[in-house]
Amino acid sequence: MTAVGGVLLILGSALILLAAIGVVRFDDVYARMHAGAKAPALGVLAIGAGVAFSVRTSDAVITAILVVILQLIAGPVGAHILGRAVYRQVKPPLSAADELAEAEHTPHDS
Repeated sequence: MTAVGGVLLILGSALILLAAIGVVRFDDVYARMHAGAKAPALGVLAIGAGVAFSVRTSDAVITAILVVILQLIAGPVGAHILGRAVYRQVKPPLSAADELAEAEHTPHDS
C-alpha cells in the first residue's frame, strides 16, 4: 500500500506542476483560469489519497479527506468568482458567444 501511496503522491505533484506550467505558458486569461482550476483539484485529490495510503493513521486519513473536500468546494467557487471578475474587466474573446451579457444587463425584479 505504501507503493500505491507513493505513486499517487507523484501523480498529484505532477498534475499540480503541469497546472503551474499551464498558468505561466497560456496566453488567454480564460485558458489560464482553466489550467489553474482543473488540474490542481485532481492533483490535491491524488495527493490526499496518497497520504491516506502512505500514513494509514485515522488522524491522517481524516485530515486528508477534509483537505480534499475543502479543495473540491473552494476551487470551483474561486474559479467562478475569478471568471466573473475577469468578465467584468476584460471583454470576452470574439470567438465565444457572450451569453452572460443578457443576464448582466437585464433589470432584476425587486
